[in-house]
Amino acid sequence: MIETINTLPATTAPKQRRASSPAQAGAIGRGLINLTLMILTIRDIRQRSDDEINGRRKLWMLAAFTPPIGPIAYFIFGRKRGTQTVEIPLEITE
Repeated sequence: MIETINTLPATTAPKQRRASSPAQAGAIGRGLINLTLMILTIRDIRQRSDDEINGRRKLWMLAAFTPPIGPIAYFIFGRKRGTQTVEIPLEITE
């Protein structure tokens, strides 16, 4: 008769994380900048009216998803200057 013995695998030490290289850190930094620009662009497009945007809103939304050129182009060419209204309260309550 053949007898089988169940053995548990030996415990291994946890793998140590390697430090990220400067190239990886740069890629992560660029990715975070691109993501931030994209979020700010989409948020700005959604908050503005059609009169405050040069061109079509849908095209600028598509441009927002082509980082980094699209968001930068929107902030330079897509927004009309001097059309944003500022609300000033008539009464000061303390």
